[in-house]
Amino acid sequence: MTRADLRLLPGAACVWALAVLGITAGTEAAVAGAAVLAALALTAVTLTGSPRTARSILAHLGIVVLAGALLFPALQRHGSTDAAFELAEQEGLIMELTVVAAADPAPPGGGPSWAREGQQMTARTVRGPARVGRDAVVLPASLPVLVRASGASARDLARVRDGDLAHLRGRVAVSGSLVILRASQVRPAAQAGPSGAARSVRHSLRRQARQATSHLPSDEAALVRGMTLGDTRGMGEQTEEIMRRAGISHLVAVSGANIALVLAAVLGPLLLCGVRRRPRLLVAGIVLAGYVWLVGDEPSVQRAATMSVPLLAARFAGVRASPIAALALTVALWSVLDPVTAASIGFLLSALATAAILLAAPPLATALKELSGGRLGRTAALVLAVPLVAQLACTPVLILLTPEVSAWAVPVNILVGPLVGPSTVIGLLALVIGTVWPAAAALLWTLAAGGAHLVLLIARGADALPGSRIPVPAGATGVLLVLAVLLAVAIAVAARRLPLTRWVVAALLVAVLAPGAGRLLPLGTGPEWTLALCAVGQGDALLLRPHPDDGQDSTVLIDTGPDPAMLRRCLDRLQVREIDLLVLTHPHQDHTGGRAALTGRRTPQRQWICPLPGAAPESVPRVPTTVATTGEAWQRPELALRVLWPGSAEDARRASAAEHGGGEGDAANDCSIVLEALWGDGTRLVSLGDLEPTAQQELAALRPGPADIVKVAHHGSRFQHAPLYRQLDPALALVPVGQHNDFGHPTEEALGLLHAVGAQVLRTDVHGTVVLPADDAAAPRSVGPAR
Repeated sequence: MTRADLRLLPGAACVWALAVLGITAGTEAAVAGAAVLAALALTAVTLTGSPRTARSILAHLGIVVLAGALLFPALQRHGSTDAAFELAEQEGLIMELTVVAAADPAPPGGGPSWAREGQQMTARTVRGPARVGRDAVVLPASLPVLVRASGASARDLARVRDGDLAHLRGRVAVSGSLVILRASQVRPAAQAGPSGAARSVRHSLRRQARQATSHLPSDEAALVRGMTLGDTRGMGEQTEEIMRRAGISHLVAVSGANIALVLAAVLGPLLLCGVRRRPRLLVAGIVLAGYVWLVGDEPSVQRAATMSVPLLAARFAGVRASPIAALALTVALWSVLDPVTAASIGFLLSALATAAILLAAPPLATALKELSGGRLGRTAALVLAVPLVAQLACTPVLILLTPEVSAWAVPVNILVGPLVGPSTVIGLLALVIGTVWPAAAALLWTLAAGGAHLVLLIARGADALPGSRIPVPAGATGVLLVLAVLLAVAIAVAARRLPLTRWVVAALLVAVLAPGAGRLLPLGTGPEWTLALCAVGQGDALLLRPHPDDGQDSTVLIDTGPDPAMLRRCLDRLQVREIDLLVLTHPHQDHTGGRAALTGRRTPQRQWICPLPGAAPESVPRVPTTVATTGEAWQRPELALRVLWPGSAEDARRASAAEHGGGEGDAANDCSIVLEALWGDGTRLVSLGDLEPTAQQELAALRPGPADIVKVAHHGSRFQHAPLYRQLDPALALVPVGQHNDFGHPTEEALGLLHAVGAQVLRTDVHGTVVLPADDAAAPRSVGPAR
């Protein structure tokens, strides 16, 4: 690597950072960032005494200025399109627009069973005319959207295929950077000509691959197709989560590594056959274009394909091209031409991993070889260095998505590396052969699936090991912590020849790995909490404990969420081994569906259920059961529970009959067991279950008194009784709610009510699993991913 290889890198990195800043924080933020960057560059020019350094800084600044002339108008177009969606949401207007499908529609894969109806697909808006209400508008930029449909419109959406155009009509919901379009009408657009024929061929090839893998286990079939085509339909949600935690989620979608494999699979045999350089590169370019057309427009694929073009072109012309310069050019081009893609998670992870491999893997391999005293060869050192630097480079971004890391991500990547290449290449051969010989293709797919099966075994094994889910602080705190660790590692590698460095590293490792020391680090969750709100999707799961200093180890679980796997993960994360009391507030799946996780040592000693007849079948079998009504109590030293509502099943039925549009018609919500929890230090919690407004009004009439903490009713729906919340006057409001749920929870009305009473709001769709530390209950802490 020479200085010439790095000439484009600083300017491209600055342009990319401005693009990401503009997409996430707005065009004004990007302009301000550019101004700060220019001021810093000019200050450096003024202070430096070297004309050569000044010229270099000004040259990089010139690149940024030229790129900015294209970037800022693109960001402005993105902002205008974003504003049209926000206006449609705020005014409750119907929107009509055209989108191009980014994936085949499929039923929603997350949440409880009752939330998995209809169809959904990812898509991008088409630049051009649209309607917001009665007004005709023009969408100047293409933005990603999530399209959801139910009923008749779901059947129409199911006819759309990846790459097809569709005209949609529906309502818009904006959640951060995610735009959800709930389509009431879907009209697939017929496309004739070469583009339509090409899409038909692609759909036919994908359909053929699904048929040829239909005899395989669903996870193995989906993984081998994902590695080959990016088609993971049929893969279980739990399997995807395991692969994510194991650090190999990039295998479930086509990535830049696939491009390298395809090129190697083409260029290698042609070279062995003695094909001359230019014909060989021409064939490779054609195959590359065909493969990109086949797998679609994944950001990581676009990055890798764009980077490959100048490398192949330079080699075709007989000159050397720098991969680092090609990467810098790729990043700069996508930043100014399509900043939305450049700022996408897939593009970020792909570019960061590639940059780390090109820049950091060779020196790290040299350091590993030296540290081993030459016992580790250069090739073996690179095998270790490549996944290590790629994982480290991506970790800050991954923490923003899920605040946890795995100690086994690098070993898993090393182990699965030799399996991925052959499986992918065999899968591609099966795809080609399947067009003329389906039986042989099925055999090849089975062979490739053997590698996929081994990958899944490795991932599941790693997920079962200690250290597979190490929680870290969420948000900027976690990112800064990881960056500090990376900086320390870089300094240690650079100063590895100093004896002091080795002693410091050894001391740090002893301190971290010594038995019991992990409990002193801010990275462990430990048992030191008194309340924990589990992120289990669209459902409730709340844990209570006495203060640990009181020598008590009792645990109360209020509801189980919709999914046993999600509840089990939360209990594992919080180190909950036994449950003294289970309270199933009312018989709805989002509150009782996870009870299958309560087996073995976690089988509750007792359980409470609401007085409706339908509650008993939704309880945990063979556990002593109490029908809990007003006045029912449970007490341990330093923690006491008391039921405030309902007085009887008749109370719930009467309140449900009086509801006006808020209830679900079966009285279950209004039968929700409302609990008061009182700790020894006087902290008081009131948990409202899914109580509807009329029942809330009756509860308010009972004068429950003020509470420090309130578990908000019904996931923050708009059906709330404001006087009850004013009477409770909580300092902290807990809202268990699933990400991207179809109900719009929590609603602006509910959040406005909570803010009006001065409550701090904690939401599982934003903050993830949250605990109140025993030593400082006023400082909630996020210890698990948002769901």
